[in-house]
Amino acid sequence: MQKTIIALATVFALGSTAAVAQEQQAQESMAQQQQTQEISEGMLVKFVTAMEDVQGVTEKYRDQFQQAENQEEAREIQQSAQEEMIAAVEDAGLTPQEYNMIIQQAQNDEELRGRLEKLTGDENS
Repeated sequence: MQKTIIALATVFALGSTAAVAQEQQAQESMAQQQQTQEISEGMLVKFVTAMEDVQGVTEKYRDQFQQAENQEEAREIQQSAQEEMIAAVEDAGLTPQEYNMIIQQAQNDEELRGRLEKLTGDENS
C-alpha cells in the first residue's frame, strides 16, 4: 500500500506548473464526470505501466531539480520532466486526464486501491 501511495503521489512531485494547473482546471468537470464511470481492468493495467514510467521520470529529474541554481533553471527542469511524464502516460495508452482521474478516484475508493495493489503486487504493504 505504501509503495502504491508513494507512486501515486510522484505525479504531483514535479507537475505543479501553472500550465498544468490551468489544464487541470479546464478539464476538472470532465474528470468529475469520468469518476462515475467504471474503470476497466485494461485501463488499470495501462495505469500501472504509466505510473511506473512516471515514477522513473520523477527519479530521473529529482536530483537535477533539487540542485537547480535558480528558479528559471528549476522551471526548465520541471517543464522537461512534465513533458516526459505526459509522454509516458500517453505511451501507456492513457490520456493525462484519464491518468489523473484514476489517481483521484483511487484516493477515495478502497475497492479501486485494492485492484491497483493486486496489479502492482503490493497487497501486503
